[in-house]
Amino acid sequence: MIKPLLYTYLAMVVVVLVMDFRHLKQAAPINRWLSYGIIGIATGIWFYVTTLNKTVFITVWMSHVIQRLLPLP
Repeated sequence: MIKPLLYTYLAMVVVVLVMDFRHLKQAAPINRWLSYGIIGIATGIWFYVTTLNKTVFITVWMSHVIQRLLPLP
């Protein structure tokens, strides 16, 4: 169920990049880099979710690190 939605998202990102390339090229440098950064991060999350066999939850990992630092009764 989720994988078709993810592939649809990737296709939409490609379409946005192709259609808005002229507009992004004419935008101010900070807006251009922010747009590319957001698209890059979103694509990275897409690859993370679709390519791993076992999902790693960052919050669980962080809780293990924090538990070592907090004094427990």
